Amino acid sequence: MPYVPLGNPSFPKICLWDKRWAFSHLINNPRPNHTRVKLAETAIRAVPGARVNELSELFHQAIFLKFAAALVALLNPIYGIPIFLGMTEGYSAAERRRTASVIALTVLIAAIVATLIGEEILRFFGISVPAFQIAGGIIVLGIGLSMLKDDGPTEGDSKAAAAGHERRKNIAVVPLSIPLTIGPGTFATIILFTHLLDDGSEIVTMLPVVMAVCLTVWLGLLFAHPISRFLGETMISVITRLMAIVLAAVAVEMIINGTVQAIQMHYPNVAKTAMSGL
Repeated sequence: MPYVPLGNPSFPKICLWDKRWAFSHLINNPRPNHTRVKLAETAIRAVPGARVNELSELFHQAIFLKFAAALVALLNPIYGIPIFLGMTEGYSAAERRRTASVIALTVLIAAIVATLIGEEILRFFGISVPAFQIAGGIIVLGIGLSMLKDDGPTEGDSKAAAAGHERRKNIAVVPLSIPLTIGPGTFATIILFTHLLDDGSEIVTMLPVVMAVCLTVWLGLLFAHPISRFLGETMISVITRLMAIVLAAVAVEMIINGTVQAIQMHYPNVAKTAMSGL
């Protein structure tokens, strides 16, 4: 069994097999409190695999999978390919690549900001999480139902696209990135999923999903022409409807969870009675 020296010959070496033993051993050693705590933290960090164990404790697989399904459905690049091709009509190949890169980077930054400080924004405005969960679920459900109908872009999307096409300047950020790619429904989904996780867990659980999906968005827009020719309108429509069903299911779960939490928050006696009757 290997050992880790702490840099002090008079201090006992710490066995690597149990970081909890190392922590308690250091805390109980007669040294000043601040020094003991620092040594304990150093010993734990020095143990190979300790960081891996800590990261595994922060990772939540169920939330990871649900969030991945929701974000893929919301940022579905295939759904946005016709809009992207229409708005960049007349662009050179280099201009299209640059526009696709700006869109992906903008979406990535916006999603990371929502992941890291989304809950703080809610607290700043005094919005309760259950209320935001219900409202966000309704918005996402509306997006899912509109995708399921697949009547083409919504009226708001069409107006935003037309305005951006007329300006022909900075359309990569507005409207192609916001709100056509990442909009209120996506922001609401990200913030609600961060609420389900402890501090630090959202970085380990959600940021990999955000980066992977944004990479998919970038690749989808980068190869929009070949993808459009290969899949065709029928296949794009089928994929969009499948994503819409997943999105609608996630939205319904948001609404149910928000309603249950709202009842528990405002009517605790009713919630206790209902739970006791089960």
